[in-house]
Amino acid sequence: MTNILFFGLQIINQNIMKKVVFSIVILCSISISAFSQDSIKKAPTDTLIKIEEGMLIKVKSLTEINSKTASEGDLIDFTVYEDLVIKGRTVLKEGTIVRCRIEDAEKAKGVGKQGSIRIQFEFTKAIDGTKIPLRSTKSVVEGENKGTGAIALAVVVSPLFLLKKGKEAKIPAGKIMEAYVQRDVEVTVK
Repeated sequence: MTNILFFGLQIINQNIMKKVVFSIVILCSISISAFSQDSIKKAPTDTLIKIEEGMLIKVKSLTEINSKTASEGDLIDFTVYEDLVIKGRTVLKEGTIVRCRIEDAEKAKGVGKQGSIRIQFEFTKAIDGTKIPLRSTKSVVEGENKGTGAIALAVVVSPLFLLKKGKEAKIPAGKIMEAYVQRDVEVTVK
């Protein structure tokens, strides 16, 4: 009787073992098919994107720039106003620092002569750290000229009006301006 019982347990164990092996084989085949070439998401590859000369980049001033306090050679920072997207890929992020230099700053003077500020955008950095050289088109800001009115009033009323001072030139904080890419640059994006 023990032999029959032992033989019976052996048959049951073999059937259970076959079911376990069969289940493992099924699970493995499901796993393999889930990771087949068709269903694996490809890892993004690095791509070279060309930022072309003359491409417009909108920039925003961080602080007020005033012809009364600005001096030639001063470095000031702007930020990129909005993402620059080329071929569906972001190459320049909003908020990236844009380096700018004051080329010339003249304070307002008597006889109504206005102040002026001339700035030059120098560079920013792409998403991969590549330096993007920039240039400005019209980046001269002038104050209001009051010279003609001051001279006319001086002739009619009094020579004291010749001392009337023109307005200082100002670039307010948050002002949106345009910078342009100075030369072609290749950027690596994911």
